[in-house]
Amino acid sequence: MIRLSTALFVLFLFPSVASAQTDPDAAAQFISKLGDKAVDVLQDQSTSLESREERLRGIVAESLDIKTIGEFAVGKSWDRASDEEKEEYMELFSVYLLQIYTQRLGGYTGQTLQIDASSAYKDRDAVVETTIVQEGSDNIDVKWLVRDGDSDSSKGMRILDVIVDGKSLALAQRKEFTNIIAREKMSGLLNLLRLKVSKYSAQS
Repeated sequence: MIRLSTALFVLFLFPSVASAQTDPDAAAQFISKLGDKAVDVLQDQSTSLESREERLRGIVAESLDIKTIGEFAVGKSWDRASDEEKEEYMELFSVYLLQIYTQRLGGYTGQTLQIDASSAYKDRDAVVETTIVQEGSDNIDVKWLVRDGDSDSSKGMRILDVIVDGKSLALAQRKEFTNIIAREKMSGLLNLLRLKVSKYSAQS
């Protein structure tokens, strides 16, 4: 089982506002379909690797709440950033985040995603507990924090965080980014993201 103390600590970092509760069963179906879509793309040998990666990025882009994750990653610095910094940051972060998640999903070697449980969290979100089953290797516990944005933004189900064996990807990102900002301010983080995105573009 996932270490709940770590997972729940991370979930408290995402503020909830008065809105409709995300249906846990619908959230579980959303994660299940996401896994099926990703596997279908990765198993499709009729297209080039570049084509599969592009399709995978599309799936990831439709599944993540990039704006919420991006704001969370820089903490209080978001409110202090200028409009120009916010605009460039979100543009760079979107590319960077899609790169990270696409690479993670691209590590597929025949694993299957098992839905274990789903439950409501606070007054808006849902948590979906899953196991990635791997033949010949230890299984991986993954918990997904999901929010249904239909009520206020018409964007539907979106992932806010992925917690792998008790470690939150969103919290790890926040720690890295806020440390950079503390040393080099927002301009330092933007420089780093420009470098990461340019390297990714050169490799694509």
